[in-house]
Amino acid sequence: MTYTVCYVSKATEGLGETEIEDVFATTLKNNAEKNIYGILLYGMGNFFQVLEGNKKTVESLYEQEIKNDTRHYDVFEIMRKTTQGPIFSSYSSVFTIVKTNEQLEQIKTYLRQNKVNTTSDKLSRLLNPFLLDL
Repeated sequence: MTYTVCYVSKATEGLGETEIEDVFATTLKNNAEKNIYGILLYGMGNFFQVLEGNKKTVESLYEQEIKNDTRHYDVFEIMRKTTQGPIFSSYSSVFTIVKTNEQLEQIKTYLRQNKVNTTSDKLSRLLNPFLLDL
């Protein structure tokens, strides 16, 4: 079984491109080290992240690090549940940072082609607003 957490949050006011790139770099490094799959997007002043992996690892990361990160606030939890398997494990060998509309479209195509369960559909719909701003 896989544990999934999905949330959206607001970037701290004045967060510049350098700081956003730092969020991406830190996320990529930490999640790869912890064997966590998923995606991270930034658009319209918001972060959107899906974390998939071992429940204890994902919970610890989410509760102790993500929620306490001062580079964002108003963390709104969309999903927090056990799933049959990771949705993004076949998408990339590492956690994925999405920076372009093309990458976002590739993820949406991947989700349509690899429907693991209804979570795939939900995540695909949640990605739509980010198409406007990437």
